[in-house]
Amino acid sequence: MSGPARVACITLDSAEQSLLRQWVSQGLLPHFGKLLEESVSSATRNPEIIYSSTLWPSFNTGVWPGRHNHFCYLQPDSQGYGLRRFLPEHLSVDSVWNAIAQQGHRVALIDVPNARLARTSRTLQVSFWGEHVVRHPLTCWPPSLEQEVQQVAGKDPVGACDLVRQRPHELRRLKDGLIERATRRADLALAVLARGPWDLFMLNFSEAHCAGHQLWAARDPKHPQYRTAFRALLGDDPLLDVYQAIDRGLGRIVDALGQDAFLLVLATHGMGPRYHATAALDSVLRRLDGIDVPKAFGPIEAVRKIWLQLPGVVRGPFRRVADLLYDAPRQRERATRRFFAIPTSDNCGGVRLNLRGREPKGHVEPGSPYHELCDWLERELLSLINTATGAPAVTRILRGDLLFAGPFRNQFPDLVIEWNHEAPIPAVRSQRVGELRVESLTPRTGDHRPKGLVLARSTDLAPQALEGEMALVDFAPTLAARLGVELSGIDGKPILDFLPQHNHV
Repeated sequence: MSGPARVACITLDSAEQSLLRQWVSQGLLPHFGKLLEESVSSATRNPEIIYSSTLWPSFNTGVWPGRHNHFCYLQPDSQGYGLRRFLPEHLSVDSVWNAIAQQGHRVALIDVPNARLARTSRTLQVSFWGEHVVRHPLTCWPPSLEQEVQQVAGKDPVGACDLVRQRPHELRRLKDGLIERATRRADLALAVLARGPWDLFMLNFSEAHCAGHQLWAARDPKHPQYRTAFRALLGDDPLLDVYQAIDRGLGRIVDALGQDAFLLVLATHGMGPRYHATAALDSVLRRLDGIDVPKAFGPIEAVRKIWLQLPGVVRGPFRRVADLLYDAPRQRERATRRFFAIPTSDNCGGVRLNLRGREPKGHVEPGSPYHELCDWLERELLSLINTATGAPAVTRILRGDLLFAGPFRNQFPDLVIEWNHEAPIPAVRSQRVGELRVESLTPRTGDHRPKGLVLARSTDLAPQALEGEMALVDFAPTLAARLGVELSGIDGKPILDFLPQHNHV
């Protein structure tokens, strides 16, 4: 091995592929543009509908969600009606990266979400330094690495981006922090590469994810939350500024890798304006079932609105306690209902039936009663209209147990709702529901889109743009195949277009 890594994978979490292509064509992302010219490129296929939360576990394990049991960072607790925080150690399937390390290869991972790497003399991992979702303190293997991370990269200059409010000065600090974080991330990557050579080196840039959620309205005058004060303080397009910082960091790392490494760059999925009605879903379900909102919920919601207006430095240390207190009365109410909303991701809604034999106090009988109720709910939800446009508020509804094959398919929401993202949804109405306002308290103004983009560069590959889409679960076995490791028992398979012709696996 002549360079710092034999195989490298750099992921750009939630970097919108249409913006990448637009800004490359305008010469604004020179390093990504050069890679695009030198690589085999393709669109990607992510898990259906519930992609933003299932994506990373599927990428790390090479299996679809029905086999790894992860669809949201908060999932229903099988022992009751609460929600449990899903962590990497809860995955039912091991990561592919461990199979590679077990074959004697040296593996380094930096901030790869939901990745579990065995702690051996051949592995190095930095977790929770600057991931999009802050769930845990900085964790390093070997432990001595933590001091080096602190010296090279310091503390994450952003932290939990969801604590930022839509106020110009806070958004400016967020933008500057994300630019700084992308720079420090590249510093950290170069320091870890210097510890090489590595057989497999992986790094995730999370900055486009945070920027897409929080800065979308600041770049989009058509967004209902856009304010003229944004431009004066944040510039014409703060999202571009963050993408350019990522591009600079990407260029530094690619230069350090040299031409000898096989390099895979994955823009995992995208971003667009946050237009959906998930915030009103549980109210819709109550009206469909003829249930009033409990009187106790009124004061709780009023307190929550005040709480979310407090500065992030005040809320940060108490977020988890506040969430538990907010959800406690809802747990008791869920036990009394036939169906209720559960978290999935904001770009789609999830409905869970209180099924006898699955839930502790199930009200819906399995078999025909369950399926008939699902059919009825689907018809009613598809009848919802966006009051602002007159168009359907819902584009389609899928059955959770039919989304993905595997032993955990029944753990998914019973109904998964894809909202119509074409326009803001200030309120929904239907004949049975009446009219309901959609009042979201989240500060996010951008939300996920399913399309991704992948580039593969190697001296044994001829640059070309491929037709069709490459499945997300195929990337891990492709990286393994590049190291001569053949995997079994997973859903993915090596991508032949990313392998040298004489080495098809």
